[in-house]
Amino acid sequence: MRTYYVFKIKQSYSDLTKNYPYNLYKALENIYYLNNDQVKIAYNFFEQIRDYFNKDSLDYNLYAYYKNKDNYSKINYTHMIYDYFSKEKTKLIINKSYLYIRTTKEMPSFLKVLPKKDNLFVCDFVNKDYFWLEEM
Repeated sequence: MRTYYVFKIKQSYSDLTKNYPYNLYKALENIYYLNNDQVKIAYNFFEQIRDYFNKDSLDYNLYAYYKNKDNYSKINYTHMIYDYFSKEKTKLIINKSYLYIRTTKEMPSFLKVLPKKDNLFVCDFVNKDYFWLEEM
């Protein structure tokens, strides 16, 4: 299983780190692994680099795209794909600050339909994997 976090990065910070994604990844990784007494500092930094997701719009767009597919289900802001043939089990949870994706695939289906123009940065902190979500 892999766990991806998808962050919407502000345009100004995206411009700075587009060619150097490692720097952005390390900043987000440092926030991810901070202990509780450093949360306020991390929160302030996180506020500077990330944009908010429009939860309702993204929720609606994902539902509209997948609603007629047999392997798809949705509860509130949680979207799931259970595809027997491709052996994909993926859960996507929409939060205001990030998207949480838990999956059995290296490249889950949801990453292929998220808006590419939104400066989305994908991190898997456990496997130390990161990339900008762009046209594939």
